Amino acid sequence: MTKLDDTAADAFATTLTRLRETRQLSKKDLAARMGFDPSYVSHVEGGRHRPTLEFARRAEVVLDGGGALMRTFEEPGTAAPGAAAGWPIGGTASLGSELFVEQEDSDLRLADDGYYEITISRTIRNIGQRPLTRFPTRIEVDAFPADPARSHSFYRDNPVTLAETAFWARFDGEPTAWRVVRDRDAYKKIEIFFEPSRSLRPVYPGQSAVVTCGYRVHHRKWGAWFTREIRWPTMRISGSLTFPRHTGARLSGRRVSWTGDQPLGEAPARSESADGTVFTWTVTSPTLANLYHFQWRFHGV
Repeated sequence: MTKLDDTAADAFATTLTRLRETRQLSKKDLAARMGFDPSYVSHVEGGRHRPTLEFARRAEVVLDGGGALMRTFEEPGTAAPGAAAGWPIGGTASLGSELFVEQEDSDLRLADDGYYEITISRTIRNIGQRPLTRFPTRIEVDAFPADPARSHSFYRDNPVTLAETAFWARFDGEPTAWRVVRDRDAYKKIEIFFEPSRSLRPVYPGQSAVVTCGYRVHHRKWGAWFTREIRWPTMRISGSLTFPRHTGARLSGRRVSWTGDQPLGEAPARSESADGTVFTWTVTSPTLANLYHFQWRFHGV
């Protein structure tokens, strides 16, 4: 992984401290927004650790440095991002290295025909050094999460087929191409291509785009839970879950991290609409790798 020499590291640390203090953030606040340990931020600012490229990219986005951090990070003789016309085309963004999620919105609703309909929209920004051309997503179900053996047997006999999910994808609002790269009875991994109207439209370094997808799964195969995992540095994540009013739905949520399960900082808000009972929630600057898990029960269950 690329790191700086001593002179560049000192310049980076000075710029990092200046931007952090200008934004009125503590080292702990900055670390939480970047998904790093607070001690690492402290070591970088103190010159005890040299920042990695991944650290520099996340700090640039969180502190809105206007390129100042990345300019101090660049090694002598290397081209600045975007300076060359011949960028190598990148593939699927790796975890935390080339992608920043500015906003994720998820919507789950139980329709009258018994299907859960899920829509997920992400505004992504390329914080890497090469264009991105596709984005990974997945469909994962488990009707019996407390009983793996039963779940395995059930999906072996009742697999979720791609056809029944009616999967679709859009790039900046336009229908776009996609393909399945892994197909299991209860799991699908799908790559969404940045190719609206069959025309390749890469997301170049520094650019943003909206990637949206949707699918449906019958309630017998879905399970009474929904999770959102923070797989990339994320500015804001929100969601809504809608159930028919007659179900008397009750919802609970928790945050799962490497330190264990914890209650959500704020419980999902409940309201009534023409569509039914709606639960909404929002988290700002969630920590990388955290998982937000929601479960529901219906009246009499």
